[in-house]
Amino acid sequence: MKKRIAIIGASTGQLPLCKKAKEMGLETYCFAWPEGAVCKEYVDHFIPISIFEMDKIFQYCRDCNVDGVASNASEETALVVSYVAERLGKVCTPYRVLMNIQNKVFVRQKTNAIPVLAQVRFEVGPLENLMSSFPRPYVLKPVKGAAKKGVNFVDRSVENLSVPYDLKDATFMAEEYIVGKEYSVESISYNNRHEVIQITEKVGTGAPHFVELEHHQPACLPVFVEERIRNVIPLVLSSIGFINGASHTEIKVDDKNSIYLIEVNPRGGGDYISNALINLSTDYDYLEKLLLVALDMYEPVAVHNIAYSGIYFLSAYTSRLLPCFDMPEEDWIVLRERRGKELTASCSNYDRNGFILYCSNKKIIL
Repeated sequence: MKKRIAIIGASTGQLPLCKKAKEMGLETYCFAWPEGAVCKEYVDHFIPISIFEMDKIFQYCRDCNVDGVASNASEETALVVSYVAERLGKVCTPYRVLMNIQNKVFVRQKTNAIPVLAQVRFEVGPLENLMSSFPRPYVLKPVKGAAKKGVNFVDRSVENLSVPYDLKDATFMAEEYIVGKEYSVESISYNNRHEVIQITEKVGTGAPHFVELEHHQPACLPVFVEERIRNVIPLVLSSIGFINGASHTEIKVDDKNSIYLIEVNPRGGGDYISNALINLSTDYDYLEKLLLVALDMYEPVAVHNIAYSGIYFLSAYTSRLLPCFDMPEEDWIVLRERRGKELTASCSNYDRNGFILYCSNKKIIL
């Protein structure tokens, strides 16, 4: 009898997961609002229930006896997965833990004492209070949020800040600004055993909004630094109570090779990191393993780098990429997509005009 998997969400971000589940021979139940549900045609059962109606999803999953619940690359759907799976008694990280992890203050408090990590000074409060009291320069971010929305760099020249309207009354956190290179660590956890699968090297705009422009795998790091990262991430995940599923942990490494934790995301990396880059750069099928964790069928395997993969995002900051969208196809181009005619000066990772996804026997420099 086929195993039954519930997939939360039906947007483009969940499409690779739905396709992978079908490829694995799983019976798929997809829950989402019908409008814009691109996954609808790729699953066995599409159930038009909003992801915010978690109790209804739980009841449906209980009645059809699903074996696991999954989603990828979304904080919103990760919460629903946790809520439903926990009530069903299936493998997951508890809902309460995921709620805690979405609070950046909780994560900072739980991890600042980990010996390998360099400590980050921070303060929490209303926007006006932090603006006047915290030593500059610093990074200002909403306590809860994702995709760099509402993130600002505050130095001596900043007098007033504009934040998105829906964050006007939010609680903010000011963190000392760390100078260093950005990386993310892609992991899979099963029963509190954490495996670092890949490390992604990131290139961004820097201050003031820290929008991400490029991702490359594997990251180019000294061997001893990579080992320290691979050793410390399991400590981070255990300290915050994350025990099952995919995670995407953002860090910085400074010129003294000190490692700073930026934030932990309790889901696979977005921007094609978990949906494509890991599968291209390693021999590890990340989406398959994510589903096997949800089904309580996961078995650890050795992971090897087999290629270089990456993605370049088109925006006003990367107008140099425009000719790459008109040139003939190259062997290293996996996928490229252009959106709109005008280039956007991105203020968050949601504001982009296209991308080029690559895979090669060397890092592609554009």
